Amino acid sequence: MGFSLSGPFPFFTNDEWERSIVLRFGSYSRSRKSGLHFKIPFIEKPVTVPVYEDSVDVMKQEAITRDNIPVSVDGVVFFEVKENTEDVKDAIVNVGDYKKQTLNYATSILRDLVGKKELDDLLQRRDEIGDEIKSQLDNKTDSFGVRVLDVEIQNINLPEKMERAMAAQAEAERDRRARRTNAQGELEAAVKLRQASEIIGDKGYRMRTLQTLDSVAAENSTIVTFPTELIGGFQSEENEKGLQQVLDNVSDIDLSSFDIGNLEDMNGEEMGEEIKGKIEDLKEGQQ
Repeated sequence: MGFSLSGPFPFFTNDEWERSIVLRFGSYSRSRKSGLHFKIPFIEKPVTVPVYEDSVDVMKQEAITRDNIPVSVDGVVFFEVKENTEDVKDAIVNVGDYKKQTLNYATSILRDLVGKKELDDLLQRRDEIGDEIKSQLDNKTDSFGVRVLDVEIQNINLPEKMERAMAAQAEAERDRRARRTNAQGELEAAVKLRQASEIIGDKGYRMRTLQTLDSVAAENSTIVTFPTELIGGFQSEENEKGLQQVLDNVSDIDLSSFDIGNLEDMNGEEMGEEIKGKIEDLKEGQQ
């Protein structure tokens, strides 16, 4: 802090971050920046203020939003005293305590803005609300030489019941998205099965059964046992002779490596060759 002696000592000092005014018989005489300065003993008195960036905490404020929800909000205000001569004078002469006055204005403006905003806006647009508070607060503090640098909204506390309701809403939204994604997948699968049925025959819908069994095999086991009559009508005379041969010989088929999605790109001969290969692999495994 600056160094000043009353009485007969005719000098005082200001640090780099300090500015002061000199009062003569209690009236403003002149302003002084950092350094060593002289005064008239017993007649003049220096008053000093810091011009570095400072901050003040806005304590938790209870308010009701525009949609009638009680909330408590707190924040922090960053400010500084302007360095020019007139503003330093205003910060000392025009207000008793510029820091306390800034805090009082910030508290009032914060409560007023919260009452004008709905809860969703308050939660989603903190930065915009902080900028709005800053703009209004800077206009108020300009009369006593203070520049507001920033206003940050720190905490927005809601009633416990409201927090539970919002959590339930978020969970329901996630469930809705999951169901929509699943429905989209079912639609795409139905389109593919429709294309496969045009190749396989009029009972191609049984491909869905094979697809379900394939999913079970992937999750629990690589081998799934199922009755042959379940897909007895699946094959056609022209394209599915190889499949009937498999069903006549074994009742356990490895579905985990059988790519159903490729059936639509196969002709009857290719499908028969793939099924024959499956039979050979099965026989080798039994040996």
